[in-house]
Amino acid sequence: MSASPRLRDLTISDWREIVVRAGKNLLADNASMLASALAYSSFFAIPSVLLLVVGVFTLTVGPQTITSLMHHVDHVMPAQATSLLGSSLKNLTAHPAQGVLMVVVGLVLALWSTTGAMTSFMTAINVAYDRKDGRSFVRRRLIALKMVVAIGIALLLVAVLLIFGSPIEHAIATHAGGAEGVVAWVWWTAQWPILLFGLLAAFATLLDLAPDIDRPRRPFFTPGSLVAALLWIATSGAFAVFTATFGSYNKTWGTLSAVIVTLTWLWLSAMALMLGAEINAEAERSGRLRSGD
Repeated sequence: MSASPRLRDLTISDWREIVVRAGKNLLADNASMLASALAYSSFFAIPSVLLLVVGVFTLTVGPQTITSLMHHVDHVMPAQATSLLGSSLKNLTAHPAQGVLMVVVGLVLALWSTTGAMTSFMTAINVAYDRKDGRSFVRRRLIALKMVVAIGIALLLVAVLLIFGSPIEHAIATHAGGAEGVVAWVWWTAQWPILLFGLLAAFATLLDLAPDIDRPRRPFFTPGSLVAALLWIATSGAFAVFTATFGSYNKTWGTLSAVIVTLTWLWLSAMALMLGAEINAEAERSGRLRSGD
C-alpha cells in the first residue's frame, strides 16, 4: 500500500479534493457515533490517570503545583473541564501519605484504561481505512501502549513548559541584566511553537500506529496529522470561549455541567482525529491512483 504523500507534494487542488472526499466519508462512516464511543472510553480513563498524577505530585512537587498547572491549562480547555480536573486533583491530594500507593495502583489502572481507550481509537481509525483490524489482542495492546507513551510525552512536555517555564524564564532573566523584558518575550513566543510541535508529533504518532495497514514508506508528518492538530486547537479554543461566554451549563445542569462539557470536548477532539484519519486515508488513495496501483 502506498504511503501518504508528503505535505509539500500536495497542490491546492489535491488538498481540496482530499478534504471533500474525507468529509463525505466522515459522514458515511458514522464518525459522530464512533467519536461518542471514543469520548466515553477516554473519560473512563481519566480517574485512574488522575490517581497516578496525584501520586506523582505528592511524591515530587506539591499540591500548590496543581493550582499553577490548572491556571495554565485553562487557556486551552473549557473552564468546566479544568474545574473538574482541578477539583478532582485537589480532593485526592488531601491524603499525601498515600502517595506511593496511589502511584502503584494508579499506574496499573491507568495502563489498562488508557490502552483500552487507544484500542477503541484503533478500531475507529480502521473504519476510515475501510479495514478490519486483524492484529492479535496482545499486539493491539502493545501498540496501544506505544500510543499512550506518545501522548504521555506530549503531556509531559506541556506540563514541563507550563509548570517549570516561569521559574526557568525567571532564572535566565536574572542573569540577563537589563534584557529581562526581551527574555520574557522570547520565552513566551518560543513556548507556543514547541507546544504545537509536541501536539503535532503526538497526533502524527496516533494516526500512524492506529490503522492496521502496511506502508512501504511512512512520512512522519502527514496531511491528516496537520489538519487534526490545527482543527483540535481551533475547536478547543472556540469551545472554551463558547462555554465561558454563551453557555449556560452551570444554570441548567449544576454540578453535572463539568462532566457534560468535558465529554463534549473529548467528542470534539475525537472528531478532529477521525477527520485526520479520513484525510490520511484519502491522501494514500490518491497516491495509489497516481502510481496506477
